[in-house]
Amino acid sequence: MPPRITQDPHLVQPPDFESEQFRALYATLATAERTVDAIIADSQNAWTQNNDAQRVAWNAQVEQDHAEEEEARAAQEQAKQEAAEAEKRERENKRPKIKSFTPNKTVGKLSSRRPSRYAIHKIEQLEYVELYYFTKEACLEAERTEYSVARGTFTLMADGENVLAKPAAAYKPSTKVVQDENLEWRQIIKAKDYMLEAMVDAGWPEEHVMALGVFFLELDKHPISDLEGGETAVLLYQARIRRRWMEDLKSTNDEEVFDISVVNDKRLDEMYSEVLNLRQAQGIKRSVTIHSQAEGHAADNISHRTVINPHLIFAPLCSSCTHAAHPHAPPPHP
Repeated sequence: MPPRITQDPHLVQPPDFESEQFRALYATLATAERTVDAIIADSQNAWTQNNDAQRVAWNAQVEQDHAEEEEARAAQEQAKQEAAEAEKRERENKRPKIKSFTPNKTVGKLSSRRPSRYAIHKIEQLEYVELYYFTKEACLEAERTEYSVARGTFTLMADGENVLAKPAAAYKPSTKVVQDENLEWRQIIKAKDYMLEAMVDAGWPEEHVMALGVFFLELDKHPISDLEGGETAVLLYQARIRRRWMEDLKSTNDEEVFDISVVNDKRLDEMYSEVLNLRQAQGIKRSVTIHSQAEGHAADNISHRTVINPHLIFAPLCSSCTHAAHPHAPPPHP
């Protein structure tokens, strides 16, 4: 690569070859055949030819500089444009999506309850969610929360290939959530309708929604619920089995998923026994506590005996017992 020209040759003036200094110099070089004037003419021609060559090189250098500057400017402009487009796409991705509407189409039947976005998000992600979120109390709380977080903190959430900014508080679990086994059965029966409706809206397979609906129907009419403590056992069965079913549906192993619509009476009986045993233990604890308190306040040395309700410990069955329909049923109170 030739060295870069630092001075514009178009602006350079030729030396004065006819000056006394040049003539004195050329006189030492002159001969009879080549006079001083001839040497001066040759010097002028040589300088002009060299300057012309430098002008050509200079022009090429300037043109190359302009081309490189234009290329750099174009690259910079393209980078700025790409950055602007990327920023625009990012804004579009963060902006909540809005669908078009059908002219003259009236609103359909609205659900009287609107569960929280957290609960709906769980349903859409095919994940287990407590039935509490579909109770009247929870839906009212969700409505109040959505109003209060309208200007609150936002969080980024995946929506297919896009990432959307959504209110953070609306997608957090409720601090007031009640586990399924601690709800009343009447709450379960009402809440499950809204949960099944949300599952349909979220695109759950029809067979899954139907199976879950039958599951609740079978538990609601199961004879064990008529026994003392039976409703508690049904609540426990619903909570554990539904959670297990949801976990199995999302499992990646090759094990076949059970049919939740078929009630496992053996498992239900085990949970009923668990409820009775717990009540029995709690009854003993209460009796011992009452006896200890009475003994501590006694003013004499009379020996006290702890009186325990035998119904809390033993549950014998007889032919005349009205609760003999189930092996775990306690005897009726006299």
